Amino acid sequence: MSRMGERRVLAGRKGFTLLEVMIVVLIAVLVTMAAVPAYRKAQERNRYMSALGVLMEMGNAARMLHEQYPSLVFSSNFTSNATWTECPSDPAEDVKVFLQCNDYLTEIPFSGSTFQGYSYKISLTGTASCSGCSGTGVACMYDSDASVSDYRCAYIDKSGNLYHN
Repeated sequence: MSRMGERRVLAGRKGFTLLEVMIVVLIAVLVTMAAVPAYRKAQERNRYMSALGVLMEMGNAARMLHEQYPSLVFSSNFTSNATWTECPSDPAEDVKVFLQCNDYLTEIPFSGSTFQGYSYKISLTGTASCSGCSGTGVACMYDSDASVSDYRCAYIDKSGNLYHN
């Protein structure tokens, strides 16, 4: 075939065939099917790690407060940011306000009663127990709606050890 004949064949072909387009679409769908679950799992893990940071802060605050006031007994859901006009001089007046007001605990951006979808409990004596967790500690967190069981709950014991359930 002469060079002129090759040009005519190539010049007559414009665009893509239906088969070529369908193969590209199929490849795009397969890549998306593989990427979306991995992306969702990474998002869930990041949410859990953010919540763990708050749990560790709460656990450390409870341990420090209990060391300073060993006779103080407090166990409750930690549901919102404390508000105050004056700092209480005694933590027995309001432990949540005392923790935040005296810099044991920074202000946590709760949404209603949760942070990152997790609920928290705090106990100065180490008896905080959360739904789904197999142990107790000074602070625990849990997500009753967790889609991935690996990220359901965690707690910190009196020694500061972190446990995941």
